[in-house]
Amino acid sequence: MARYNLSEAHLATAGTLDRWLYWFLHAHDYEPAALLNLFPETAMQLATQTITRISEITEDKTIYDAREKAFRDHQWALNAAHKEGEIRGEIRGEIKLILTLEGILGQPLSNEADLQKQNLEELQKLTAILQDKARNRV
Repeated sequence: MARYNLSEAHLATAGTLDRWLYWFLHAHDYEPAALLNLFPETAMQLATQTITRISEITEDKTIYDAREKAFRDHQWALNAAHKEGEIRGEIRGEIKLILTLEGILGQPLSNEADLQKQNLEELQKLTAILQDKARNRV
């Protein structure tokens, strides 16, 4: 088993199998240029170039995935903000309608700040009640 623990100095005289085993076990410890110098055989040069390309592709994929995630997160935030804006607009519209109906009915106007504390569903219920009162007014 000591044959698999070769040093760089012994690589030049090692057999092909031992050189490949060393390459498989230690390639990750070297920069690609150092591997190319250490293993001049065509097959090992090709293997070194291949793992270099794979590592670059993997890094590019990681960068691409991170960009895609950032884009999706940004789109989600924009959609959420848009939806929030729509809801706020609907709330403002309901509040204006409530105040208008109260004015038509001669009721004291609600405090706008109090109305803003209510959710859209509560405001719509109040609007419906006031509309019924206005319709049934004699």
